[in-house]
Amino acid sequence: MQLKSVVKAVVLASILGSGGVGAEEWSRDAVLNFDTREVLGALGDALAVHDEIPSLEESKFIGRDQEDAKADLDDLVEDAMALFESEAINNLRSQYRELEERIEDQKQKLTKYRTERVLAVEDGRSLGSQLMPGDTLKSYVAVTKEDYDMLIEATEKNIAAYEEETALTLTRMSQALTTIGVDLDPDQLEAMMSSVVGDDIVSMSVVFNAIRDMTTQLAELTEGSGEDLAHAKKYYGMTVVLHRIMAYMQESFIVDVDEKYLPKLTLYRNSARSNIKESKKLMREGGNETTLKNNIQSNKLTISVIDLYADMLKRQRDKVAAAHEVTVREMNVANNTYRTVALSSSVVSMIREGANTFDRLISLQMPDIREFQNEEVREEFRNLTEQLAN
Repeated sequence: MQLKSVVKAVVLASILGSGGVGAEEWSRDAVLNFDTREVLGALGDALAVHDEIPSLEESKFIGRDQEDAKADLDDLVEDAMALFESEAINNLRSQYRELEERIEDQKQKLTKYRTERVLAVEDGRSLGSQLMPGDTLKSYVAVTKEDYDMLIEATEKNIAAYEEETALTLTRMSQALTTIGVDLDPDQLEAMMSSVVGDDIVSMSVVFNAIRDMTTQLAELTEGSGEDLAHAKKYYGMTVVLHRIMAYMQESFIVDVDEKYLPKLTLYRNSARSNIKESKKLMREGGNETTLKNNIQSNKLTISVIDLYADMLKRQRDKVAAAHEVTVREMNVANNTYRTVALSSSVVSMIREGANTFDRLISLQMPDIREFQNEEVREEFRNLTEQLAN
């Protein structure tokens, strides 16, 4: 078996053996596969702290106060939020990220091999290429141009194999998300996942849909409890906690966009503008015109992609912010109702109304994703994402 065939076989076996995309059909239950009993326990713990807050002083030097309780409640909200995550979606996201890293690693190797080929000797294949079947590139030592041609060809095939698996992963993720009402085709999903908020948007979409389903189960549990007001009120109180989970995720998203990502993009834009200004100055002083013009064009591309990126972040932030206003309002209404409810017979309809509210909130912040204009924009977009994530 030739080296390139061995390498390709190893690559494909590695991908498929590490959780490759299957052919099974998705269902809503398969995607939103949270453990109801575990969620009820987490919501009950959060509700107990929620109920404790009014009985505490707002702030005190020694002893437990409302600030302490609210901090504990936030921790419990995070714990409950994690229980709603989809194992299926998370596995696909992890696979997508791993494939991204592998492609980037192979591209760096490809650049290295092409550079080293220029300095290689002209002779034919070297003794270092006589490998036993099963050997890989790790034990291969390139010396001649033909050696590097083999490495380049094998690496290109590796990249193609990884890209094919990436496309399949995006297709499967798109299908899985469609079952919970998030309609993004693979190209739109790739654009979203290439952004710094892609994972957050997916998480909110999954968790909010799981919350919607959990609310339906709470209504059924309330119906099953008969006229037991204590149980009915507890289940309604859990819907208040569910509102709080949604508000928490929305607030975190808005803060990240406003205080972390948009300011960084502004710095990158200012830096690119400074580079353009300096390049023009160097041209006037007699610097290499061709090189400096290329630098100017490169920085102009960077600025245009930064503007595209910032626009995408602002549009999604605005959607989440609009939904957050509704969430806070409905959470306050639900909380007030929870403290005054006196008849178990009215609780079921109130919980079901909460489910309708969650449906509306989900539709309010559905992602609005535009596909990449071309490969050059795609690569610049990914470069910015890498910088923003650091």
